[in-house]
Amino acid sequence: MTVELVEPMPWTFTDSPGVLLWTWLTPHFVARVSGTEVPNADDPEGRRVIRSYGWDLSDLVRTTRGLPRLLVDGQASTFEEAERSIREHVGKCYDPRLGYRRFAGPLAYTFTLSTGAEVDVSEYIGTRCSVTVLMPDRTESTVTGDFEVTHYKWRLAAADRIMEIIPEHVVRITNRSEAAERATVIVRGELYSGIGRMYREDPRAGCTGRAGFMVGTVDHAGAERCPIHEVGVPQHLLR
Repeated sequence: MTVELVEPMPWTFTDSPGVLLWTWLTPHFVARVSGTEVPNADDPEGRRVIRSYGWDLSDLVRTTRGLPRLLVDGQASTFEEAERSIREHVGKCYDPRLGYRRFAGPLAYTFTLSTGAEVDVSEYIGTRCSVTVLMPDRTESTVTGDFEVTHYKWRLAAADRIMEIIPEHVVRITNRSEAAERATVIVRGELYSGIGRMYREDPRAGCTGRAGFMVGTVDHAGAERCPIHEVGVPQHLLR
């Protein structure tokens, strides 16, 4: 996702000896990015060097003994990375009716799954979805319901219950029909993970893939057609 598509952050910049500070103060929160400067006397052009950036987001609605209540913080190697983190957490922490969602854009609905993949789930909101979750014993369980996002969690509303799901436990999400899912199984096979050219099986003799980033998977990205896992798969799906 490119943050150039969302509104610029309204930073107030402070330049102190050794520390650069960007602050965004609202009635509801204060966000900060600080850059730690290191000496750079050897540079004839006098360019400044920032060793690292720290960022934090604190709530002003529910304070701690009258002080801003820290919600989340972290470290970043670039200012852009720190700003992206602020955008994401502002978008997820605060009600869209407060007007801050325009600074977050798709980051408010972008989550990292158990596979390591980043997924923007905005297209699934309000639709009937199937979500496959990785269980503690490494098995998978699929649940179905109407999909919504509430801050950092997903919700699936079924006829008899509402299920809360932690995105970090999710293997995949789809809102395709059962017929479409069956078609995928026919083309890809039962072992297909739903991600790229990755299959739920360890590499074995004759396979052109290598061990995937998920335990118990084999990934064929960049490899020739696998005579074990990809027989009959259309050529355009192997790119």
